[in-house]
Amino acid sequence: MLGVLAFAVWAPPSLVGLPCAALLAASPDRSYRTRMLAGVLAGVSLALLALPGGRLAAVIGAYTVLLTTAFVTCVLLAPAGFLRQALRALCAGGAATALLVRVVWGANAWGELQWEATRAAGSTMRFLVELRPEWFAVYEPVVRFVSATTPGMVALQSLAGLALAWQWHVRLAAPALGAPLAPFRQFRIGDGWVWGVVAGLALLVAPVSGVLKLAGVNLGFVLGTLYVLRGAAIVVSFAQAVGVSAVALVIGAIAAAALALPLLFLLPGLCTLGITDTWYQYRRRLAARRPNAT
Repeated sequence: MLGVLAFAVWAPPSLVGLPCAALLAASPDRSYRTRMLAGVLAGVSLALLALPGGRLAAVIGAYTVLLTTAFVTCVLLAPAGFLRQALRALCAGGAATALLVRVVWGANAWGELQWEATRAAGSTMRFLVELRPEWFAVYEPVVRFVSATTPGMVALQSLAGLALAWQWHVRLAAPALGAPLAPFRQFRIGDGWVWGVVAGLALLVAPVSGVLKLAGVNLGFVLGTLYVLRGAAIVVSFAQAVGVSAVALVIGAIAAAALALPLLFLLPGLCTLGITDTWYQYRRRLAARRPNAT
């Protein structure tokens, strides 16, 4: 549960509150407390989504409602593992939002949405540069990267928000709609997603339109992050096997985050570890060897 909280802390509140309210309302628990809590969460989440903002905020608000609807529908009609359900809802909610934007504002709206994302990233970086003037050297590349990967960032926030919403609903509803999430050391994504990484790289190097290249960037960003998490889960499994405490791992992660150079080596290393786990199945090999070692 702590891992989910750490990963979801940067998810917008409505991406947690609205799915949790919908899951509580759809659960078999008919108690007054659960229904009241679902109503309060839904009301607060919708009120936050209704706050004034630009087109980008409106699109994210509509996407949050569509994502929640898709996720709860998948849970009720086609039960499966959490990550599979979340990815299904992510694809359905994203496609429905894209169609809605095109119908309401037309194809030219995407340029305005990207400009809003660029402006927001620029404002954030200007604030950080005022605090740390030496960061001015990375101002432009960071703004370009953040604005280009805004869809991927929203997708990752959605996965984090749905994960926390699921855990809360499991704890609050009796009975819930399913089992709690497995421990982080067991985290993995389907082996077939490695072809998504291949597709993302192909779009980056192929002579295709800018829209397809942007899609490749975001696909690679999302899957790369998930494979980094898969690699980190492998490290946690092996660390526990040799007796390294979770506190030591957290201290090491904080030190890597504070020092940019180790972090630049750590993230690609974890991503590579996660991708190669598709074929080598490190944790399965560890589980097969441990009985012989004891």
